[in-house]
Amino acid sequence: MFAGRSGVLLTSIWDELEEWLDSSGPDVLAIIATLTALYLAFRVVFPRVARAAIIRGAHPADDEIEKRADTIMAVVQRTAGVAFVVIGAVTILPELGVNITAIVTGLGITGLALALGAQALVRDAINGMFLLAEDQYRRGDVIKIAEVMGTVEDITLRRTIIRDQDGVVHSVPNGSIGVVSNYTRDYAQVNVPVRVAYGEDLDRVGSVVTTMGNQLAADPRFRALVVDMPRLTTVEDVGEGAITAIVTARVRPSARWDVAAEVRRRLAEAFVAEKVRVPFASVGLEDDSGDSAKEKG
Repeated sequence: MFAGRSGVLLTSIWDELEEWLDSSGPDVLAIIATLTALYLAFRVVFPRVARAAIIRGAHPADDEIEKRADTIMAVVQRTAGVAFVVIGAVTILPELGVNITAIVTGLGITGLALALGAQALVRDAINGMFLLAEDQYRRGDVIKIAEVMGTVEDITLRRTIIRDQDGVVHSVPNGSIGVVSNYTRDYAQVNVPVRVAYGEDLDRVGSVVTTMGNQLAADPRFRALVVDMPRLTTVEDVGEGAITAIVTARVRPSARWDVAAEVRRRLAEAFVAEKVRVPFASVGLEDDSGDSAKEKG
């Protein structure tokens, strides 16, 4: 008896399915096929056209324009995917016999209520559009925003994902971004302070720095990273026990920290080799021994 009822139910469902396929099925399938074809064509054509347009309009000196193209295309493709889904739903639902007028009206009222409580979300999206349009930063850049510094891992219209030097991932709403500090745009300036003892010939120190800079620029590991060779530029401070001068170099944006570390290492070796005198902190060993002797006496 149970098997008989199940068979009747399945037959009824199959008959309704056949009737729907005969009436509305072709239209729904055609809509799905059309939207799928359009979306696939968009995914194939848009990246090529957008990349070509962005690169063509870029400044010749901007060697990181590929990062800008990748950033913009990722956001646009995500947004387009959502738009295709919404268009498909609105188009297919009437073919399934669903009255979307009531749905649209309900969504309008709901949307108004949500808009009153989602002002922060709207602000995030608007600010995100300006961040992308103005090309303030890209994926892979090292930036500081909202008191957070790190590498940009992802950007959407709503938020920016940053991973700091400790590996911590920060999600920063775009609406909270005021000042953007980009450490990897166009070029980077390396400033290394060096302290030398009083009486040291600063011209000789500058010559040692220049020789070190020439060696650094000739090194195959750093040749492509250094734009302007390291040189002694200014005397920053004449303080107690030492003269502080600044060694500067202009480098590729992403090489700031590597080149700075290498400049410090080579300067330490060059100062030792050329016997450039640097100030040493007093450890007071003789005073301690003297005091001990006095105490014993």
